[in-house]
Amino acid sequence: LEHFSHVIPKENQPKFPPWRLTSIEVANGLDEFLKVLERDFFAEAKVQCNFDAETKKTDLVLGIHLNFGITESLHYLNKGSWGGMTFTEHNTLASSSFKDALLRLNQQNSYSIDIAEISFHFRDTSVIVSRLYDQSIPQQLGDILLMVSEHFVYLTKGLTEMPYEIFVPVFEDKAQKAGEPLQKHNDYFDFWGLYFEDEKQHQVMVYSLEERKLNQDDLFLLE
Repeated sequence: LEHFSHVIPKENQPKFPPWRLTSIEVANGLDEFLKVLERDFFAEAKVQCNFDAETKKTDLVLGIHLNFGITESLHYLNKGSWGGMTFTEHNTLASSSFKDALLRLNQQNSYSIDIAEISFHFRDTSVIVSRLYDQSIPQQLGDILLMVSEHFVYLTKGLTEMPYEIFVPVFEDKAQKAGEPLQKHNDYFDFWGLYFEDEKQHQVMVYSLEERKLNQDDLFLLE
């Protein structure tokens, strides 16, 4: 395996102050946005915010905390009753309350608001999704969650072991060349990073979605 790393492009990396701003200071309608997430994901939603006065942009880091396991969520996702998302018979996203709520949030403010990271904290594992380009998370979150469901048997070593963290995505270092764009539609669906509990140390694995295969990689890095 090549050297892998979990990378957010420098221009997209959130820089957060050491305090949590209130929604009044950050964005009009933020409370309503969070309520949509809590209602549709049956969860508690937490947010960290960063407003860049120079670019007039606000980045949000969202934490979705759930009181049930990931398999329950995926079961109801496929039934169209979790996450506020519906899919066509060909498994393409038909509607997303999350995407619509973020659009309304942007319409209520004079500056751009985007999601830098969203993490789902289930009782048995966490899934962390990082932004690759503007609006990449609201655009592709539905497809990412569907892929977690489709590949779940492989991600859990044949349903024998649950990773305690899944990072979406990770990249081969050879792809991180100066000036090389990351804005490809399938960037989320090449490699994911997984942490497993080991008796002696944490086991880090890189999962190839194309090969449906887990590979151990001692050089895997998280920034």
